[in-house]
Amino acid sequence: MVDLVNCNVCVMNSSASDIIFDRNGQCNYCKKFIKKIELKKKKVIDLEKLISKIKLKKNNSKYDCIVGLSGGIDSSYTLVKAVELGLKPLAVHLDNGWNSELAQNNIENLVKLLNVDLFTYVIDWQEYKKLMQSFFNADVIDVELLTDNAMMAVNYRQASKFNVKYILSGTNHSTEGMKMPRQMNWFKYDKRNIK
Repeated sequence: MVDLVNCNVCVMNSSASDIIFDRNGQCNYCKKFIKKIELKKKKVIDLEKLISKIKLKKNNSKYDCIVGLSGGIDSSYTLVKAVELGLKPLAVHLDNGWNSELAQNNIENLVKLLNVDLFTYVIDWQEYKKLMQSFFNADVIDVELLTDNAMMAVNYRQASKFNVKYILSGTNHSTEGMKMPRQMNWFKYDKRNIK
């Protein structure tokens, strides 16, 4: 049995093949994440400039952006802010058969309260179930890449249909998006892997 070395700052340990510890016992993963957060704090996003750019884009559509809406906090907040900032979003939802009742209620309440249109694409459950089972059987690390790719496709189709040039998505970069060890993650947009 091999004794694992733990990072003094985060939950990572030496089971990750490419982990490196500094002399203080801090690993390269949390150091990179901390650096990323510090850079994000320094980076000033000119939200007003982006909103103006979206509003100026004449597209002969009643929508000026697409907002992917899962019913979770990040995408819900993005939709609320888009409306507060004067945008005309089309809310787009992908129903992959795993919607929670809470997420479904959030979506219904948001589109009603904000008076925005909602497009929902419902995945063929039998086909999706077979794809997920294939991923489980093949021991694919990240089965959510199926939903992520489908959602991206649905957003792009709606953007193309309505000649919309901007797709907004809610992501929490302060708690998500950390680099993962190679054996714990897979490239999300690997279409070859899906096929």
